[in-house]
Amino acid sequence: MRVPANRRSPIRDGFTLIELLVVIAIIAVLIALLLPAVQSAREAARRAQCVNNLKQLGIAMHNYHDTVGSFPTSFWRATYVPGTNPPVQDNTNRHSWLTMILPYIEQTNVYNSMNFMVGVGGNGPIGPGGLTANSGAINHTATMSVINAFICPSDPSPNISAFPRVDQGVGKNNDSGPKMDYAGNFGDNHNDDATWWTFPNLPVARDNGFGETNTQTGIMCRSGGTTSMRDVVDGTSNTMAAGEVMYETNDWWTWANPNGSTCGTSCPICYNRVTQHLGDAGSAIDSRNWRVGFGFRSQHPGIVNFLFCDGSVKALKCSVSRVTYRALSTRAGGEVISADAY
Repeated sequence: MRVPANRRSPIRDGFTLIELLVVIAIIAVLIALLLPAVQSAREAARRAQCVNNLKQLGIAMHNYHDTVGSFPTSFWRATYVPGTNPPVQDNTNRHSWLTMILPYIEQTNVYNSMNFMVGVGGNGPIGPGGLTANSGAINHTATMSVINAFICPSDPSPNISAFPRVDQGVGKNNDSGPKMDYAGNFGDNHNDDATWWTFPNLPVARDNGFGETNTQTGIMCRSGGTTSMRDVVDGTSNTMAAGEVMYETNDWWTWANPNGSTCGTSCPICYNRVTQHLGDAGSAIDSRNWRVGFGFRSQHPGIVNFLFCDGSVKALKCSVSRVTYRALSTRAGGEVISADAY
């Protein structure tokens, strides 16, 4: 017996609500599984770019060494008014080691636009006994240039900080400066305060904070001390040349500032507690406190990348012993470091 057409079961043309919810749930689970993998892949790419940046700095430093006979250094305050006899010290912020290597990283145009007769900010000499009140404005175009080779892509901070740069900032008002995520190594000298971050195997603090007057135990300092390859007696593969820093954790960081482009190992590696920007030089979490600001750190999970004097780039774990960390920053300490110590 045939069933009348108007009594047949209707044909379904779509999903039921339950089926649709099941499909959505499956897609959500797949996304949850894939998202960490995508984020990990992106961080791996950023880390690879960071390593490449450091390698480029290493090549530039070696080319500079071949040309000049020493590693680049910075010139901060311990400089003299040109043409004076006897020499008159002018206490001017001259130029950083990163400025010195600009021609070797294809930034010759920026280098050529620098006026080396004056400093990067504040007062600066223009001749025997003559000073200009604002050399920052003179070198503004060059010093405010954002250089990608100096920036780690994992650092989320802006290219120009909203927080002022100090002692000495650059730019028209001497209080700014573009992003910098790599600093030269001045060794295990203290950060101008021998009572902070004492090393367990260094009973007496190093003389002169920041390696002043050529006392740096690393390979450069902020005030003109020079080091050549022959001075790295611990071995170029065992001595740091530069490492990662984070732009907004230190109010001095900017690549053109000779007083804000070198760093040491007295502050523990990966000290990532600096999150305050209130100008409080006594706070252990404020970017105005130079004792905590001048330290190597990064946004890479668990590691900080370092350029070594032989041109290699190695990742140091945040869990590395402070004794080993210190030993890797000295060029002639005579320490014996096991390959598995870091």
